[in-house]
Amino acid sequence: MQGRILVPTNLTRESNSVFPLAVTIAQAFPDKLYMLHVMHPASVNQPERLEDFPRVTDFYKQDRDLHFTPPLKSAVPVAKMYIYNDDPTRVILNVAKEKKTDLICMSVIRAGANFAWWSAGSIVETVIDRAPCSILLMRARNIKEESWERPRLRHFLLLTELTKGHTVPMAKVMPWVSRFNAMLHVFPIGDIKGADAQETLRNLCHNSEVRTNVLLFEKPRNKTENLLRFIADTPVDMLLMTSKTRERFSSRLFNDILVRLLRVTDVPVLLLK
Repeated sequence: MQGRILVPTNLTRESNSVFPLAVTIAQAFPDKLYMLHVMHPASVNQPERLEDFPRVTDFYKQDRDLHFTPPLKSAVPVAKMYIYNDDPTRVILNVAKEKKTDLICMSVIRAGANFAWWSAGSIVETVIDRAPCSILLMRARNIKEESWERPRLRHFLLLTELTKGHTVPMAKVMPWVSRFNAMLHVFPIGDIKGADAQETLRNLCHNSEVRTNVLLFEKPRNKTENLLRFIADTPVDMLLMTSKTRERFSSRLFNDILVRLLRVTDVPVLLLK
């Protein structure tokens, strides 16, 4: 993944809690970081305070040489943007398009009891649906900047179907796994007994570029239970899937897998496009 990262924030601790992850990704790839704060037009007379944005420069050196091969970059170009508008969703999408961003990183606020089972929120869902790039989401945390910790990103978990029509995400996953020298765990969706699925399994298991672990379960139909149990037992640092996989994995009558993950785990979810 190479390009530009957009991080919308309302400048609260909860919203800013995605920055350690976003900055780590930006330091790992040749990226530029855009910080975006959308202000309501009614506050136009209030001064724009760039110092209100988190001071990510203090975070650059934290554990930069540990657990990363090669080490993370010592600095990242940063652009800070205040935009007055009463439609933050439209602003986020417009900025993503204008700046040609490759990744949008967002904290999902209020991921507890008030978090609807079928939606991550109107702003988040609209960004997911219309953004021209991949979206990285994580549950918001009330944490001070001085308490930020560097994510390790050593275990990636990919939810995917193993038919030929669903091998495209692998090309987008491999740069992440290779750059962080990580283990790729593959959670198969659907039938794994067909010829296409078996061929994909063989290719994954014999891939010399990354360490791959294909997950097989005694009761494969219990998808959500198997997934949450694996996450509980394994230090998963990021989960990856496409929007189509999200639909296949979820049940609109019972729960959405993205929302379920954000409600009950701290694992960031990367929706690939």
